[in-house]
Amino acid sequence: MRVLEVCQEFPNRYYPQLGTFIKQSIDSIANQGVEVTVISPKAFVLPFSAFPYHNFSKLPGLEHTEKYDLHYPRYIYAIPKKYFYPLTGISYSHFIYRYAIKNIKPEPELIHAHFSYPDGYGMMKLAKKWKTPLVISALGTIERKVAYEGSYTSKQIIEAMNFADKVLSVSEDLKAHIVNLGIDESKVDVVPNGVDTEIFKPAGKERAREILNLPQGRNIVLFIGALRKIKGVDYLIEAAKNFVDINTELYMVGRDDGLRKRLEKRAEELKISKYIKFTGPVNHEDIPLWISAADMLVLPSLSEGRPNVILEALSCEVPVVATDVGGIPELMIEGETGYLVPAKSTAQLSEKINKLLENVSRREKMGKFGRKSIIQRGLTWEAHAKKTVDIYSELLSNPSK
Repeated sequence: MRVLEVCQEFPNRYYPQLGTFIKQSIDSIANQGVEVTVISPKAFVLPFSAFPYHNFSKLPGLEHTEKYDLHYPRYIYAIPKKYFYPLTGISYSHFIYRYAIKNIKPEPELIHAHFSYPDGYGMMKLAKKWKTPLVISALGTIERKVAYEGSYTSKQIIEAMNFADKVLSVSEDLKAHIVNLGIDESKVDVVPNGVDTEIFKPAGKERAREILNLPQGRNIVLFIGALRKIKGVDYLIEAAKNFVDINTELYMVGRDDGLRKRLEKRAEELKISKYIKFTGPVNHEDIPLWISAADMLVLPSLSEGRPNVILEALSCEVPVVATDVGGIPELMIEGETGYLVPAKSTAQLSEKINKLLENVSRREKMGKFGRKSIIQRGLTWEAHAKKTVDIYSELLSNPSK
């Protein structure tokens, strides 16, 4: 079985934090014996540090890895995104079609796009040309938010999902949103992401803090994710005034998507800046250590699909305080693996964080049960891959194009 896996947000040597869970998904699929080729389109950029993602210019056209060939074709990404995002899918489709026709040999039997936009939209032309099934993964915000905005981009997203032979939703909640957009329910399958329980396992709090040079005698509240509005980080900083102090620090781990200066300024206004640490992005290999070093993970998102960081925290025996949005409630067991709170509620967010900070035994009990629940429910990458490959096989045995 030859499958072309396509994802714009795929990690590379210069930006290893991009789409790490996509790589885990594709690696797990390759481990099932599928002959995988990966295309990760990158925007044309000028090789100057003043430009965002300028290191894309250093990436080769092709890399050979142990599991698959990895292609980096270029396309024009029009900015500002606010005005020109609909052109992204059109440009993507044009440039990647030309590249793939020339460079992807032999032709794949199936195409899997790992975001509905621009990846899914951009692959429609190739799927038509090669007469191959197209599978699109639906991961969250694009389908729950952008597709409902009524913009031209919204129409492109819906067009791509209607065209696809299968849409893989990461959660039941997201599936309901997709069907509500008018997508045929029979083509939408729920395929949860997984976690590697051998990588994400308790590393010992003292040991992890020693390796990362973190304070031993303080509570650590941890956020992992991009600093962007959709992650609810504004509300976390507001809530922090009620839980950070000389004994408790908040660590914000992840890349800056334009909010860091504003968040730092607000922390200064609240007179809590010395208790909040912005680390920037860290190596993905170190994430299990960061989680193990923490007393809890906090995810205050306004919208989510089925965030892997929650699976990773629970697998490391760390309790979670998260917002009751998207597929998060499908991962959490309220009051047993952590707490769920309404989005945008700084009061309830700080209340539940303090509830965990006040009781060490409660944190430990929730953490241990969290890992146990992950293993019992089979929320692993192997299970994810087997279900995905079964869908591939079904489509190839019953071709519709």
